[in-house]
Amino acid sequence: MFTPFEYAVLLTIIANCVVLALEEHLPRQDRTPLAQRLETTEPYFLGIFCSETLLKILALGFILHKGAYLRNIWNIMDFVVVVTG
Repeated sequence: MFTPFEYAVLLTIIANCVVLALEEHLPRQDRTPLAQRLETTEPYFLGIFCSETLLKILALGFILHKGAYLRNIWNIMDFVVVVTG
């Protein structure tokens, strides 16, 4: 089973997916009022995902020992996504 922390991260990922799905890309960079409000959520999602990454790195270690954060392919993908975000 998942821990409460993992449930919170999964719910955040789902919420971020919903926000991304609601975005509208209009010509000449016009934005609807909904798109403008949704854009303000991006820093919050980025902060949550950065916090999750830092907590996992603190708990698992970064790379030097077996079981470290960057020794798992999913964590590498997560790290790349967060760093590029």
